[in-house]
Amino acid sequence: MLAAMLFGATMAASGADLQWAPYGDLPGNVPSFSLAPDPTSANAAYAATLGSGLLHTDDGKSWSEVGAGSLPRRQWRVAIDPARGPGGGPPPIYVGAAGDGFYKSLDAGKSWQQLNNGLGSAGSRNVRSIALGRGIIVIGTSDGVYKTTDGGGKWDPMSLQGLDISAVAFAQYGDLKDQANNPVVVLAGIDGVRDAGSRLVRTVDLGANWIPLKTGVPPDLVVAAIAAGPVPQGQNLRPLFVAGSAGVIKSDDGGDSWSPLSALPPQAFSQLALSAFDANIVYASSDGGGPAGGVWRSTDRGASWTPMSSGLAEKGITALGLARTAPATLVALAYNPDKPLATAYVLSDTQAVPAGTAEGGTCPEPGTLDQCPTTNVANPGELPSPFQVVSACASPTPSPAATPTAAPASPEPAASAPATASASAAPSPSPSPSTNPAFGCESPSPSPGGG
Repeated sequence: MLAAMLFGATMAASGADLQWAPYGDLPGNVPSFSLAPDPTSANAAYAATLGSGLLHTDDGKSWSEVGAGSLPRRQWRVAIDPARGPGGGPPPIYVGAAGDGFYKSLDAGKSWQQLNNGLGSAGSRNVRSIALGRGIIVIGTSDGVYKTTDGGGKWDPMSLQGLDISAVAFAQYGDLKDQANNPVVVLAGIDGVRDAGSRLVRTVDLGANWIPLKTGVPPDLVVAAIAAGPVPQGQNLRPLFVAGSAGVIKSDDGGDSWSPLSALPPQAFSQLALSAFDANIVYASSDGGGPAGGVWRSTDRGASWTPMSSGLAEKGITALGLARTAPATLVALAYNPDKPLATAYVLSDTQAVPAGTAEGGTCPEPGTLDQCPTTNVANPGELPSPFQVVSACASPTPSPAATPTAAPASPEPAASAPATASASAAPSPSPSPSTNPAFGCESPSPSPGGG
């Protein structure tokens, strides 16, 4: 699909400069920390907001509320699986609310189900992050990580209860029926833990054990976003990126070790957007505003970066979305609390034409797996899984963590989620992971602390 067909307001300047175009102001001028382009419509995008509900636009001229009366108006996340839903219906839309739990629509937003069975605590209903996997959905909440394998009918804890989870992502989709040979691998970012390297953790056994990832992780990193790219051709590991208070770090070995992306400015970053076509194309944004805010792009998997802020009248980018188009088409949401003003921008990145074929959806809904690929590798059957469940208690020997190049910031919603969530959300966590059996084995024992 030509990018010019998507988001009609897109403009590109000649030469090396690309120009963002206005894409409408958000009703209520409230902040948004999550948006999702609609994979079925050339001009549609959704934004989850903290005060105006779930917003939708067809053309960028105006945004209107979706699910009024059915959805709460305070939301952290919106996620859309690009695969068709049950019975060949529209792609499922998922919303994580600030204090009201998890919502799902299987009819393009016409009707909504509130699915909180198993989310018993107030904190677990503060859904801050959503990750879609093969036959599984994982959410990060203000009371740990939860999973469902029946489309949200029943949520089961994956431990880390008592901890505030700012981000979750799949490092490997795996096979729920063959965990021994092809495990589901999940990463999580934790708020409120001050010990070095303990805010980024990984599980290869669906939460029975969580291993702190320390090698190369800045010791005081506050995690704002975790993202996994498509599997590069001929490889079997997804490139992993983490954005937060100490910049952006990357792992090419499934999370065992991390390296800082030093070509970016030494500041906090809060959002990531990765191409579904090409593992080399990565976008990162900052909500710092002014010179610190904006968007950057890499076409070499993070080795070098190009600033892309021309045309952004507001540079405090709080949400970033990448449509499944070639060339890449981005939507950015900016929020200026001083005005206040919440506005959207769109850009067609004609300088970053992805190679390859886009990965399909993950089919998290029951009865839809036949629509989606069955492996995590680029060449099915040729490469073994890099993860072994038996290694869950064998954390690699950490090397000295990198010193952050900037003072720790508080990227949204990672650090501010507990404070700005609705009254029913849990307060900042106080239990220490050392008393949480999910860490298990010989894991470090972080001290308790707030965000």
